[in-house]
Amino acid sequence: MITKIKNFILTGLVCCGIIAILAACTDDNTSGMNLSGECFVQELELNGQYAATVNLEKRLLKVKVPVNFTAKNNMEITKLTLSDGATSNLKVGDRLNLDGSQTLRVANGDRVMDYQLSVRNDEAVMTNFLLEGVKGAINQADKTITVSVTANSGIDLSNATFEVECSEDAVCSPASGTKANFTEPVQITLTDNTASSTYTVYVTLISRPVALFVGEAENIELLNVEEKAAAKWLTGNISGAAYASWDDIATGNMDLDEVKFVFFHRHCTPYGNYNGFVDAEAKAMTALPKMKELWQRGVGFVLGRSAVNYAIALGAQPEDSYPNNVWGTDGEGSDLMGPEPWTYRVYDIAHPLWQNLKRSPGLGDDRIITLDEGYTICNTTSQFGFWGDYPDKEAVEAKTGGRALGGDGNVSSWELKSAGGNYGKGGIICLGSGVLDWASPTPYTSNYHDNMGTIMLNAFDYLTK
Repeated sequence: MITKIKNFILTGLVCCGIIAILAACTDDNTSGMNLSGECFVQELELNGQYAATVNLEKRLLKVKVPVNFTAKNNMEITKLTLSDGATSNLKVGDRLNLDGSQTLRVANGDRVMDYQLSVRNDEAVMTNFLLEGVKGAINQADKTITVSVTANSGIDLSNATFEVECSEDAVCSPASGTKANFTEPVQITLTDNTASSTYTVYVTLISRPVALFVGEAENIELLNVEEKAAAKWLTGNISGAAYASWDDIATGNMDLDEVKFVFFHRHCTPYGNYNGFVDAEAKAMTALPKMKELWQRGVGFVLGRSAVNYAIALGAQPEDSYPNNVWGTDGEGSDLMGPEPWTYRVYDIAHPLWQNLKRSPGLGDDRIITLDEGYTICNTTSQFGFWGDYPDKEAVEAKTGGRALGGDGNVSSWELKSAGGNYGKGGIICLGSGVLDWASPTPYTSNYHDNMGTIMLNAFDYLTK
């Protein structure tokens, strides 16, 4: 009995000790520290007239000064009010160089908070302009914006929506996201306190395009979501680019004399074989004689997804080298990217197509990223799997007469020679991978997806210069 009582007492003491230890470790091991005081900046003023906007969430103290103010390197704190009992590393009367931000550290007992003190000039600068998704060229010197569209763009210029990106605090009038009549020049004014700028938008109709996105629909707006995003990227980012339907090409509706680059991106259910492609893409085949003329005169092509089969139609790839691994539907959503989105293997990172891409730290030298967390790809794919007639990369190259560019255990992007027999200018880039995607039905923050645009700009330079 005595032994049992002793064990009971010892057990109780051990339990009490554990509870005491746990109690001492609560509140992030801060017992005995004074955390009752607040560390808020209530107001701050510089030079007796410039008051800070206090953002407690971001711990940012932003002071705005006139557009022509040039003395940020010697500014005086003339007012500083903190929470009761708080002190800071800066005080009234201090003179600061605020060409860059300074740290204001506020302490109250054992609690400490850091704020970034930043002084910015008023600014009214437009950084981006989109007219129904078509990017305008901004000339900051004369404050003009030029937007180039074709008659078959699908845009009603008399009532078109525009979007503006501009300086952080600038206000746009008329407001971004509203409509205006762009059949005549439109003026857009940006204001930020003492700064003001008025830009004039001019819309020009392209009659002799330099680059084309070709598709089945009458105009861009009637394309499916994936194809429309690709088409709008081209027309908004390459000067002189336009949309053309296959009917425009076949009937001679489009002047092709200046064309040096063609982008055909097809998102649809797979065909199964080359004959299936020919049957399903009747309009593209109707325009084939004109497309062959372009390729034979040295025009470069980028073919995306199911459109890679057009390389066979052009005569750049043997008919019996149709991709053996195809899948997907014509839907707009399949695979949602998590915090670590897929990477894509490339065979030669030094190839011009893969230059100047944003890369993740620690990413292998043979991999790129084109997707972001939250991005959903439709993932239709036309590629060469390593089986049957295509046991490896070398077999794919021998069969197609081309050069493999990328793929994970397969070849899902490759290039073909020009009609003159050389890689590069006048050649064809085939991007059959579903990873090389243009539109997400789910929201995401673009970090690596901008690499898609860089790849296309690289392709444009590689195939036209």
